[in-house]
Parts: sequence; C-alpha cells; structure tokens
Amino acid sequence: MKILVYSARAAERGGIEVFAERQARRLAAAGHDVSFSDTAPEDVSGFDEIRVHKCPDVSVLERFPPEKTALWVHDHDPVCPRSYAYTPLLRNCSRPGGLWPCILCAPACKNAGAALRRVLSQGRRTRAMARVRRLVVLSEFMKGRLVANGLPAEKIEIEPRENVLPPPAAAPSAPPPDLPDVDLLFAGQLIRGKGVQLLLRAMALMETPRTLDVVGAGNLEGRLRALAGALGVAPRVRWRGFRDDVRDWMRAASCVVVPSFWQEPFGLVAAEAVSLGRPVVAFAVGGLPEACRGGNATLVPPGDVRALARALDAVPHPSGSFATPGPFAPSRG
Repeated sequence: MKILVYSARAAERGGIEVFAERQARRLAAAGHDVSFSDTAPEDVSGFDEIRVHKCPDVSVLERFPPEKTALWVHDHDPVCPRSYAYTPLLRNCSRPGGLWPCILCAPACKNAGAALRRVLSQGRRTRAMARVRRLVVLSEFMKGRLVANGLPAEKIEIEPRENVLPPPAAAPSAPPPDLPDVDLLFAGQLIRGKGVQLLLRAMALMETPRTLDVVGAGNLEGRLRALAGALGVAPRVRWRGFRDDVRDWMRAASCVVVPSFWQEPFGLVAAEAVSLGRPVVAFAVGGLPEACRGGNATLVPPGDVRALARALDAVPHPSGSFATPGPFAPSRG
C-alpha cells in the first residue's frame, strides 16, 4: 500500500512530530511504500491512504480525499480556536469550540488576528474533520473532547498504546554509563502550558534539596532561568537544551516530572517514562492519568504547587542521601 504520512512543519519538534515519524517508520517496516512530508503535496491521487497529523490549515485538510484520509488529533487545535484549551486567565476550558465564548479569548492571543480567523472558521474545520474516513486520538479524554464538539463517536478510534511507544527492542534496561547523575527530570518544550514554572516553585518549597535536569527548548527558557534565580533554586537546575537521547535521560532519572497545567491530550513523556519503569509525578489533568496508567505514578491536583512539592519530596533518592550534590557532569554531545 502506498501511504502518505503528513504533518505540517512546526517551529519546535515535539511529541506530535515524534509520533508521526515513528508511525512512518513502523509502516515502512511493515512493507508499505511510505512517504513522509511536512509540506502538503499538490497531487495526492497516487496514494492509497493519507494519514494526517498536524494540519492547522483547514484548506489543506479539505484537499485530501476524505475516503482515503485518517486524521490523528494530537492536540486541541482542531477544536479550540485559541489552541491551548485554557483561557487568558490560565483556567482550563472544556467548552466546545465556536463563536461563543471563544471570540472573547481571541484578542488575548499573541496573534489576535489569526486567532479570530480560527474562531470564525471553526464550523468549517469541524465539517472537514467529520468528512474524513476516521479520526484517531490517543486517549479517552480526547475522544470525549471531539464528541463534545459534535464529531461522530463512531468514527473516533483510540490508538493502541503499543503503537504510541517505541518497540521494546529500542529500550535497553540501563542508561549509557557516560550520562551524568540525574535526579528529577523534566523533558519537553519550554512553553507556558508545560508548567516548568510550577515545577521551579515546587522545588523552592521542597524540604529536600533535589536537583533538576531540564531537557528541552522553547520560547520561555529565558523567563524560566530568571525565575529559578529569583526563587533561589538556580544552582540546582541544569538546562540541557534540545536532545535526541531523551529516553536515555529518562532511564537515568530518579523521577520524571510532568508538571503540565494545560489539558495534555495524552502525555507522551509520561507514557514513555512509565514504559521504562521510571517513577512519574504529574498533575492529574487531561489525558495524563491515562498515560500514567499501570506505572509507578503519583498524580496530584492540577496546579497545586504544594502538593507537587510534597510528592517530589517523597520520591526516593538513588543515593539515599538528600544532600545537595556537587557540580553536574557536562552534557554529552
């Protein structure tokens, strides 16, 4: 079968891009003729199936033949004109997308004009989604979101967990020996909804001086570094930047922290950490409880910084000592 896997180009490589690339590799390994593209081809007539992941431009989705098209809904963009599913006051929103009350949020967006256009085109986007052959999500939480937005439940499938994570052969049991000691680990984009600011505040409240490695990049990094300094936790935080060996860092960590306050549609980082047998501490929001299912996970009330601090204090330290360690070893690569 000739298959197109399409995911629009993104400013930052995140979980959606990782998932789409893994899916393309898995399909190719199964013997299919797979093309992966981050730009929409003009002619798709030669493909037997089109698998769409990130598609912010509704006119692109409308170009794909609906009878051949499956759409994976990884985030809130298709049903939330503001994209984040939280209000300008940082309160999570569960309302269906549409003219009201979304038009009140649009002026507070960074690009208010684009947000307003998304509000006005929400009905068109929903109709285009309803026409495709199938819709695929990664959690029951996201299925509920789509149904609440008027999409047909009979078309919505939940991706099997084994298709979301890398195959077991790609997950050796121990981290490489040259990784530095890793205690608490955050892995993800440094953007507001991922909640690193809440994690830093929790570190300032902890009774034990744990250390934190931050693996990722994003537009909030400068502010987060300044906040770490203001809270007095900067000596215990190392900013590792974007890395391709995130799973190795997870294997080395005492605990993987997922402090997202926005409604994670699933929570790939949490699911991967659980699959590697690592303890996870996360806020119980969105799809994160599903991503953590079956693992050694502690879920705390969304946005509760004190509860997050208490949960992190309770995570066993590998050395059995809570003394502040010496300087971190340099990063590899």
